[in-house]
Amino acid sequence: MLTLIAPATASAQIMLAVLVWRQSALPGRREMAAALCLGALYFLHAAFPEVLRPLVPIIVAGPLVFNRALGLGLGLTPRPLQVDAALLVLLVGLAGLGFVFSPAQLVWDALSLYLFFELPVRLWRRLPGDLLNARRRVSYALLAAGALLGAGLAIASVLGGSTPAATVGALLTFLLCLATVAFGGELKRTLSPEPKGLDAAETRLLQRVRAEMANTYADPRLSLSRLAQRLGIAEHRLRRVIHAGEGEEHFSRYLNRWRIESFKARAKEEGTILELALSVGYNSLSAFNRAFKASEGITPSAFRAALKAKTSDASPKTPDTMSGQ
Repeated sequence: MLTLIAPATASAQIMLAVLVWRQSALPGRREMAAALCLGALYFLHAAFPEVLRPLVPIIVAGPLVFNRALGLGLGLTPRPLQVDAALLVLLVGLAGLGFVFSPAQLVWDALSLYLFFELPVRLWRRLPGDLLNARRRVSYALLAAGALLGAGLAIASVLGGSTPAATVGALLTFLLCLATVAFGGELKRTLSPEPKGLDAAETRLLQRVRAEMANTYADPRLSLSRLAQRLGIAEHRLRRVIHAGEGEEHFSRYLNRWRIESFKARAKEEGTILELALSVGYNSLSAFNRAFKASEGITPSAFRAALKAKTSDASPKTPDTMSGQ
């Protein structure tokens, strides 16, 4: 059964990869097309393992490559390269060891499942503040498809083992690919690029957004939905105005920008860095340090020290200070 379904599924995935590649408005289309092609290779190997044995090193690294490629395509912050390199070595090593030591294969399976399920969890956590409406729609579709596919694989694996699981996975993937291709026209409409500029009404709304942010950025509970409620507008409209007017792709980055700029303006004030971080809306020093370094490239303490040194050097010398030289 698998030998019949796998080639059809692989063909459908390649068709979908071509469709995704041609959607120039889709963020990360290259990475998602690559992930689909990798999935096609996986199902072909499951059906014809002897023929595709030379490709085993690529196949066993598939969960990691799929995780990273699709994550980049959906705008998720990637893990450091050295971490993924270590995971790659671990996956390949476990797969090789699994031929002579069966528990190693179980560890490989567990790590692969983690990589597959970690992605939708991160995607779900990122969705509320995502400012790109097209990417949000694609993310919801992928989460729904992933839930269906994961449930089918889990049931088949429990009831029949790895071969039935691969068969059910190939069949569900085939049906999902056909459904996606069938709604290709809707996909084009959904992913059509939004106008880059703001009209007069949106420009006025942006001024309201900035005024409201100036009053509320320090609220630790501030979110995109709370801001939309305070302004009395729909979330999708607020997303567009912030994305097109401020050039941000996620609300957390936009909020961090306000908070970090406020800290920088107040860095010379008395008080510890923790006190200043709390006053601009952060819940902890560690969260503030991560956000500040990601934005400015240095730690808050280094920024403050450099600012104080610059202020000291620029201060005018009095006769008293000159006589002490």
